This record gives sequence, C-alpha cells and structure tokens, in this order.
Amino acid sequence: MGKEIFTFGGKLFLKLIIVNIMCFFIIMSFSVLSTAAFTKNIGYTAYGTTSESSEQQELYTYYYDDGEDTKLKEYEDSGVTVSKSTIRSPMSKTGNILFLTVSQVFSLLILIAFIYPNIWDLGTKDSNLVRFKHKEEDRLKGLKIGLVAVVPLYLARIALVVFKLGVFPKFPLALHRFFNSSFYALIQAITGKAGTVGEASWWRMILLFLPPIIIPAIAWLAYALGIRNFSIGEKLIYKKNKE
Repeated sequence: MGKEIFTFGGKLFLKLIIVNIMCFFIIMSFSVLSTAAFTKNIGYTAYGTTSESSEQQELYTYYYDDGEDTKLKEYEDSGVTVSKSTIRSPMSKTGNILFLTVSQVFSLLILIAFIYPNIWDLGTKDSNLVRFKHKEEDRLKGLKIGLVAVVPLYLARIALVVFKLGVFPKFPLALHRFFNSSFYALIQAITGKAGTVGEASWWRMILLFLPPIIIPAIAWLAYALGIRNFSIGEKLIYKKNKE
C-alpha cells in the first residue's frame, strides 16, 4: 500500500476519535432520556448530618413497597438532618432495547457522515486523474484506507484477548464500550451481562472483532461510488423532482 493510503488512513483514524467523543455524548443524552421515560422512583437512600458533624453518613435504604417510612421521623426527632437520594427501578427491557437501537442508529449516522463524504470526494478526484492517465486505478483504495484506520481498533481488541488470558481478566468491558462509543450498542449486545473480559465467553470475545468492519465497508462503498462519479444525494433529488 502506498504512502497516500496510510496518510488518509491515519487521518480517518483521527476522525474516528472525534466520532467516538460525539457518540459518547449522544449515548449519555439518550441514556438520561431513557432513564426518565422507562424507569420510576422506587425508594431512596437516606443520609444524615448532625449539628456536631457536617459529614454525611448513610443511614438506611427505604423502598416505597415497604410501607410507611418510620425511621425518618426517628432520625429527625433525634436532631439528625436527613437528605434523600432517589433510587430508580432498572430500565425495562423495552426501554433498554429502544435506547440501544436509537443510540446505535444515531451513532452510525455520525460515523457515515464523517467517513463517506471525504472518501467519496477522493474517489471523484482519482476518477479524473485515472481518466487522463495521471494515476493508476485502484478500486480497493477506499477499503485499504478503511483497513489502515481500524488497525488501532483491532490492536485494542487483541489486548482484550490478552487480558482475558490472565494478564488483566478484571478489565471492565464498560471502558471498552465507552472508548468505542460509535459501536456502543453493538458491543453491549455482544457482551451481554458480562462485566469484565474474564466473565465474557470466548465466542463473545471473537464477535467483538466484527463491529469495526463497518468502517472499511463504508470507506470502500464511498470510494467505489466516488470513482464512478455516482452521487446518491443527486440521484435521490433527481428522482424526487422527476416524481
């Protein structure tokens, strides 16, 4: 592979870092909305301070299903200032599926928006150069650029395998999800309830190598259409105007 492919691949990897940061905030936003919509208050944890000490101490946990909270009045009568931290129910299965689906769709759209246009433009420029014999045609150029860009992602996944083999089996998969926020929901679906790499089965670890393939696939399609000067946007606008 030529220098140009490594250069564009490196630039694409830097864009992927920006994409992951953006997707992280997207996921956090949808998580807050989903929590508000698909969970409910089921109780609270009581914390107390006294006139002698301003340091909060956990007093007890109360659930509404337990009936009347008799401890609250006892603590207040003894001079303890009680504050409450709300406990919410786990998100419903429907809510969790909706959260993961919607957040993944938005993340993929952001990923496509950062990859497709530039690689498509590169394809159109190369198309003109190839037409006038200034450059040799390479229809797999987009794929190669995408593969270069995901090398660090696969190195990270290889590291997870090494961790699982005994180096660091307690490495939290939540960190892997957040560092790969553009594939957060897909990784969550793959890892299931496993909290660490040590808890994840080997078939799940192998499946973690699949999501990054989406990146070179997008780059390959973008370049393939670009070198053919085929614009999806123009085709859609033309079709709409024709109708």
